[in-house]
Amino acid sequence: MTHGWPTSLAGIPTLADRLLSDVVGRLAGSGSDPESTVAAVVEAVAERKGMPQRFRVDGAPVAADPAVRVAVEAVPAEVIEQWGPWLPGLVREGVLSQTDRHRRGVYHTPPALVRKLVAATVSVVAWDDATEVLDPAVGGGAFLLAAAEQLPGDRRSVVARLAGVDVDPLAVATTRAALALWAGVEEEVLERNLWVGDFLDPELMGDRQFAAVVGNPPFLSQLRRSTVRSSAERRRLADRWPGVGRYVDEAAAFALAGADCVAPGGTLTLVQPTSVLAAGDAEPVRERLERSVPLVALWVDEERAFSAAVDTVTLIGRRAPAVATVEVGGCAVPRPAPRTWGPLLAAAHGVPDVGVSSAQRLGDVATITAGFRQHYYGLVGAVNDDQTGRYRLMTSGLIDPLRSRWGQRCCRFAKQVYQTPTVDPMAVAEEIADWLDAQLVPKVMVASQTRVIEAVVDDSGVCVPATPVVSVMPSEGVGLWRVAAVLTSPVATALLVGAASGTALSPGSVRVSASALTELPLPEDHESWEAAARLAKDGAVHECGRMMLRAYGLTDRDDVFRWWWDRNPT
Repeated sequence: MTHGWPTSLAGIPTLADRLLSDVVGRLAGSGSDPESTVAAVVEAVAERKGMPQRFRVDGAPVAADPAVRVAVEAVPAEVIEQWGPWLPGLVREGVLSQTDRHRRGVYHTPPALVRKLVAATVSVVAWDDATEVLDPAVGGGAFLLAAAEQLPGDRRSVVARLAGVDVDPLAVATTRAALALWAGVEEEVLERNLWVGDFLDPELMGDRQFAAVVGNPPFLSQLRRSTVRSSAERRRLADRWPGVGRYVDEAAAFALAGADCVAPGGTLTLVQPTSVLAAGDAEPVRERLERSVPLVALWVDEERAFSAAVDTVTLIGRRAPAVATVEVGGCAVPRPAPRTWGPLLAAAHGVPDVGVSSAQRLGDVATITAGFRQHYYGLVGAVNDDQTGRYRLMTSGLIDPLRSRWGQRCCRFAKQVYQTPTVDPMAVAEEIADWLDAQLVPKVMVASQTRVIEAVVDDSGVCVPATPVVSVMPSEGVGLWRVAAVLTSPVATALLVGAASGTALSPGSVRVSASALTELPLPEDHESWEAAARLAKDGAVHECGRMMLRAYGLTDRDDVFRWWWDRNPT
């Protein structure tokens, strides 16, 4: 089943078209305060449409800025005709300072994108003349305007079936005015269903439910001091959803509260940070959503349609029994377990599904460790540029697939550049001495944040891995080159990219960690595995990758090999 999801935002203008963008920029740049600016836009657009209207915030009339009124009167008629009701919301977002946007997580959704997301929701469950729609963070009313355009019925009855909440009185007032302009009604008609409040307050909505919950909630990372929740807010969320971590983004909490408001058979469509798909702290969120509104489709924002510096996706779920697949970019992807929804994002990025499992994992035949901050800083002061030094410092930048670049490529460590970095064991911090001794053994070292898994063998045990390089120390009888062949295989890269999509520094990167490497399956064709190990020892990356596909029983998967080889730095 295809729901009409855009595969990318190519060709979708940020604010519908250049003329609209210019108009919004001119109106928002007037220099007056936000309320009087929005008031001027509302009143001027209303007059142009022949329906005089006064703008009110929290019931109190707001004086319109005369200069903005004049500016609106100069707006071309075709812009007012097509975008009049949208202008107040666009201008409201435009007048907010960057500090306010960041602090409150307010980033307006482009009209063209809103319309596509709402249309995709309607294609999952058709809306009728009884459908009620809720936006839990109305902003300037974009999602409710797009919903109004999709709902059947006369305009007065349509807006009566729209509901919205926001903590910002100006946002609620702007949305009321925008819908009143669209429907040609008085704002008072909309007061009952559009109100100021905190959607995460469990008392706010009670047991009220809707056929559709749509919107773009605030993105407030809990890792930044400026946007972190208060202790009271953390307790409230923990009481409402036990097990949900304190570091879950505010947008994910909105998804949980939104799911509680979805009626049987209804849909939830919310923009979310990409991290919600795979972050460990968000796993309880995924589990709860899977039980209440299982995913039907996922849209991936490939081109950052929002001005926020964060990658986003849009989740669409339905309160109905889960189906076997989730639609991503027009393709049906097998439904992943809530442990990680990374495979959905991986599918959007073209990562092949290898479908490999095994009775044995890499962690069963090797000890896998990663250094921490204290190990990194414990080496500071013990690193020298010494070509004759015995113990070589290895950073991620010095590791290519099956090849060390030590001495061939400069690296940076502790804000200094080295050509031949070596470690003096007598100069390291005393608290990491035991860790250093444990590292000076034969091992395989794995770089971090690369496009394929890049591993190199240290068969003499003289290399010191600089955090975040991961060390893999095989058990007796397994062999370093067998481990290197597993890590150099297309299968390993596909599995790690799929599992960790949404958590790496850039989309599609391999997020290497000790725990991720531990879970890699081992091949069951030991003869081909041994042949791949010999190729790995010869540095034959291409041939090793091919042989490992045979070892995993994937000799017919040229698509997997091509995907992997295209990403390979060699």
